[in-house]
Amino acid sequence: MLKRFFILMTLVAVSFCLRGNEEDLTVGVTNSPPFIIIEDGKITGLTIDLWNNISDSLRVDYHFVETDVENVTTNLSEGEINISIAPMAVNSVHAETNFYSQPFYITTMCVAVENHYESGFVTIVKNLFSLAFLKTIGLLLLINFSIGTLIWLAERKDNPAFSDKMNGIIDGFWWSWVTMTTVGYGDKSPQSKNGKILATIWMLVAILIISGFTATISSELTTKRLQNNVTNIHDLHKMNVGCIEGRNTLIYLDYKHIKSKEYPTLEKAIKALEKGEINALVDDGATLNYYFNKRERSLGKKITLIELPNNKEYYCFMSSDPILVNKINPYLLSFLESEHWIELLKRYGINE
Repeated sequence: MLKRFFILMTLVAVSFCLRGNEEDLTVGVTNSPPFIIIEDGKITGLTIDLWNNISDSLRVDYHFVETDVENVTTNLSEGEINISIAPMAVNSVHAETNFYSQPFYITTMCVAVENHYESGFVTIVKNLFSLAFLKTIGLLLLINFSIGTLIWLAERKDNPAFSDKMNGIIDGFWWSWVTMTTVGYGDKSPQSKNGKILATIWMLVAILIISGFTATISSELTTKRLQNNVTNIHDLHKMNVGCIEGRNTLIYLDYKHIKSKEYPTLEKAIKALEKGEINALVDDGATLNYYFNKRERSLGKKITLIELPNNKEYYCFMSSDPILVNKINPYLLSFLESEHWIELLKRYGINE
């Protein structure tokens, strides 16, 4: 009997040693699709799956507690949560009191703008007064003037259609322009050998030029073109911009001196975009892509996402306990190199 008791105690001791590092962690989560999705009392998402795998490797017990993004630092410092796995980028405020894991995802900020279309005729009218169009016309005039000068030099002595005087350059320019547009009045034509060779080459080149020009105009007239007012970050200065409370997006916009209106949730910000209260919504690209391409596909067809040149790293926020961070990092890095991680990214519609 005593022998059995000692065996039992030994097994308990061994089990305790194997699980001696096990803790019951309070894990802070914030609704941030597709990383953390909180719906109908269920908590899922990319970061949740990532944490489940890491916690299994660490052999720790845990329970989730929903927190607000702006209160994460306070929750950690007061011990209300041991770790936050909400997708947030490092900033100077958080870095003063917390330790971070290795980054598990790098994303790009995006601007969501509502699509609007212009008819081809409107586009052509606008393009007629654009600098690019004027440069194109100027280039064509220069090319025609050069060809006209060359044909005049080849024909001026023996061809009465081209004046021997400097005015003959105008005659050459006229012939060059008429030939390019395929009008072909026939009032002037080269007669010399060199002139005919030059004319043959110019006819072939002119066919390509006028065909491309005609095709472009036809396409513009028959096609409605998607238009948006954002080509770079500076365009946001003249727009009504919205963002989400507590996100690093607000810090970025303030740094760029861009005024913005804050909304408590992404859903409310998108409603404001639909109603016209704002005409640009700036947020994390992965979140916007997931929302419009996975959850609201019909709405996504009305929205264009434009990337901004600003990358930010996502981290698991930690408490002031560096030992916990050091435990997590090896398992985190190992999982990020696995095929399982690639599968998770695809499942949630996120680019690697």
